[in-house]
Amino acid sequence: TGYYRKASMKISPIARSKPDQAEKELKALQEVLNGVKSKATNEATGRQIDAYARGIQSIRSRIDSGRKMAKLIGEDAAPLKVSSWANGKPVTDKDLKGKVVLLDFWAVWCGPCIATFPHLREWHEKYSGRGLMIIGMTRHYNYEWNAQTGRASRTKEPTSPEEEGAMLEKFAKHHKLHHRFAIQDGRDFSTYYGVTGIPHAVVIDQKGKIRLMRVGSGEQNAKDIGAMIEKLLDPHDAAA
Repeated sequence: TGYYRKASMKISPIARSKPDQAEKELKALQEVLNGVKSKATNEATGRQIDAYARGIQSIRSRIDSGRKMAKLIGEDAAPLKVSSWANGKPVTDKDLKGKVVLLDFWAVWCGPCIATFPHLREWHEKYSGRGLMIIGMTRHYNYEWNAQTGRASRTKEPTSPEEEGAMLEKFAKHHKLHHRFAIQDGRDFSTYYGVTGIPHAVVIDQKGKIRLMRVGSGEQNAKDIGAMIEKLLDPHDAAA
């Protein structure tokens, strides 16, 4: 159990960012577990190892997602599919030309997404004047703003796009977020970028090419995203 936990905690964070390395280490983990199971004389040991199957399958799914994302690096960004905007004026694909774009797939109910807000505030303040545009991509989740708790909460009654937008405006003000939010039109946009977990960040260069994707709120992801933004906005890099 200790070995499985330690190994899975090592593999999970790199499953999407380094899928080949993660696959190699997952295979090693599976071989050890299979070896222990084959030699075990206690049936409980075999049952315990079988219980890890769901966790291993979850890691394998993230590795598959990582490989899909890796194939998208260097490909064209998808055309925007947005039903409505909040916390800023609407933009079009034409407006994004010549910009470094950070797509942040998120949701108001997502704790790890909220954990990334300090970085989003920092990047917006530091780079928006240099050509960075951050767009928070979300969906209609039927939430409303609770002024007493300072949180968004699911409502029993259906909300309109206008009400959802008003909730997002209040959410943004509460968290001091100044970048645009976009409510997606359907799921095609998320599907193109292989979004299976949030927060999911996509960095797109001035030529509309996908340069980096990261999933999760870890500090290493934030460092990778920040470094890529800085690299793309560097005038010497852009000239090259």
